[in-house]
Amino acid sequence: MILKSLKLENIRSHVNQNISFPTGSILLAGDIGAGKSSILLAIEFALFGIRRKHLTGEALLRNGKNRGSVELNFEINGKDVIIKRELVRKRSSVEQDKGFIIVNGLKKEGTPIELKAEVLDLLGYPKELLTKSKNLIYRYTVYCPQEEMKQILLDEEEHRLGTLRKVFGIDKYERIRENSSIVLKQIREEIKESQGMIIDLDEKINRKKELEQEVARLKESLERIIPKLEPIKKEVEEKRKKIKDIELKQAELNKLKKELAVIDAELNAKIDQRSRNKIELERLEKDISLLKKSLEGKEELKAEKILAEIKQKELQIQEKERGILEITRKINELQVKKRHSEGIKDRITKLQECPTCEQKVEEEHKAFIINRENKNIEEFNQKLKSFSEEENKLKLELNSLKKELEELKKKENQLEVIEIRMNNLKEKTEIKNRLLKEQDELKAIVGQLNIKKLELNKKLGQFKTIDEESEQLRKELDSVLLEEKKLEIEKISIQKEIEGVNKILADLEKEIELKLKTKEKVTRLSELKTWLESYFVNLMSIIEKQIMLKVHYDFNSAFQEWFNCLIEDEGMVARLDNGFSPIIEQNGYEVNVSNLSGGERTACALAYRLSLNKTINDLIGGIKTKDLIILDEPTDGFSNEQLDKVRNVLDQLNVHQIILVSHESKIESFVDHIIRIGKHENSSFIV
Repeated sequence: MILKSLKLENIRSHVNQNISFPTGSILLAGDIGAGKSSILLAIEFALFGIRRKHLTGEALLRNGKNRGSVELNFEINGKDVIIKRELVRKRSSVEQDKGFIIVNGLKKEGTPIELKAEVLDLLGYPKELLTKSKNLIYRYTVYCPQEEMKQILLDEEEHRLGTLRKVFGIDKYERIRENSSIVLKQIREEIKESQGMIIDLDEKINRKKELEQEVARLKESLERIIPKLEPIKKEVEEKRKKIKDIELKQAELNKLKKELAVIDAELNAKIDQRSRNKIELERLEKDISLLKKSLEGKEELKAEKILAEIKQKELQIQEKERGILEITRKINELQVKKRHSEGIKDRITKLQECPTCEQKVEEEHKAFIINRENKNIEEFNQKLKSFSEEENKLKLELNSLKKELEELKKKENQLEVIEIRMNNLKEKTEIKNRLLKEQDELKAIVGQLNIKKLELNKKLGQFKTIDEESEQLRKELDSVLLEEKKLEIEKISIQKEIEGVNKILADLEKEIELKLKTKEKVTRLSELKTWLESYFVNLMSIIEKQIMLKVHYDFNSAFQEWFNCLIEDEGMVARLDNGFSPIIEQNGYEVNVSNLSGGERTACALAYRLSLNKTINDLIGGIKTKDLIILDEPTDGFSNEQLDKVRNVLDQLNVHQIILVSHESKIESFVDHIIRIGKHENSSFIV
């Protein structure tokens, strides 16, 4: 993994910063608090996102800003990668927003956890780190703050050993043993439970044998019944066949009886019809006689002449009514005109001034107007008298015409009554003739029906004993069926008993089969328990010890080598004890790390850090961050002579890209590139 560039926006003291990282050794130079460590934290944030307690959003986002971002470009395993993460300030916290990752130009957006999964895959780190809040492999191979490395030297042995076991992945063997104990406990419980299930296996097997014997006994009883049933079934079949033949004859008998009943019903109906017809003929004779008498002496009336006269009278009446209406209209008009003239006289009499010209109206003019209107009123009265006389005359003529019309209507009604009676006479005569003809037909039909009735009675005489034969056969059939039913009940009872026993037997067989499988399972579990207890757990302990010995050997060798490189005091030697705690001997006496000078303690921590880096990279072959190491303030408290040792360290590291953070100016001569960082008014910048 080689870093190429880093873009910062509102990250701690960096407002808007672009940083390029060449290959080789790089020094981030600047005063204390200039913002050097912020760059390293930003790189870690870009790779893994914020982490609870260790790298929070509040610690990264610049104070007073609502949004910030980090964009990191790096090369890994021949792939060009750009990853960007954003921070957003919310009401009570600073949280990550969605970001993206670009691999060889292919962009993929994702949530923080999705981006972390992509990065772990690229770096070759274990997938289980996805949910971890602290990435120990990255911390101890790429970037670990110097103070954090010093702290691990001062931790209690048990805590430090636990941390290193996690880093080297050796803690999995302890988890395997713990899981094995859990599995063994489950196996023991399962064996105990299974043994309880199979405790009555022999009893169940014996019970199965007893049930099989019971089934055999029942089958023998069933075989004795079946031969008895066969002849009875055959006899039942024969009886039923005979009854079926008799039923056919009875059906024929019933058919004949129905035919006879139909003929009787039809014969009675025809006789009744003849009686009714006879009564109807007598009534018709009386009605016809009365109608003929009522029509005697009636002279024929001319209907056409009467109708013509009625029409003429109706036209005359209409004409008179129209005349009266016309005279009434004219009288109304004259009365209106008369009232108008009277109104004029009344108004002119009362008028003093003309309403139009407002001049006084002279008496002569009034007299003229009144005289004129009097003449008009006289003329209207004469005409009204003439019209009234003419109206009275027309009304008299109209009344005369209506009386004449009424007389003609009466004649018309008499004519209709005569016509109705004549039609009635004709209709009754026709009915009489039809009934006489029907009586003759009914007489012939009655004769034919009597002949058919005699023939049917002869046929019925052939089936006199059929009902007795049927009753006797049915009694015999009932007797045989009763015997058959008894045997069938006995047979079904045995079959059901066999079925019930077989069901119990089937359930028992399933239970026995399950218990046999459980017994096999107990055997397998017992073998597995023995294997886990006697072999597997011990094997894991042996493997763990062997690996720990190998790790301890490599780690101790590297630690001694780096320690000797950093401290050239022949009287001081270092090694790691079994708990990976540094043991410092000076002139034959052990010295506690906390009692070392500041520079010596820093050198010891740096040696431990570099040894840890080498051991992890050698042990875990799949990680792809071996080409990069970041050293944060690795020379804190170093003397000038110790600072000179850093040149040797950089040469011996043999890493493609080394990033150092230091404010020591002497180191500038040891590195290939220098990135200077300044700070002004709480904002960092590249010098």
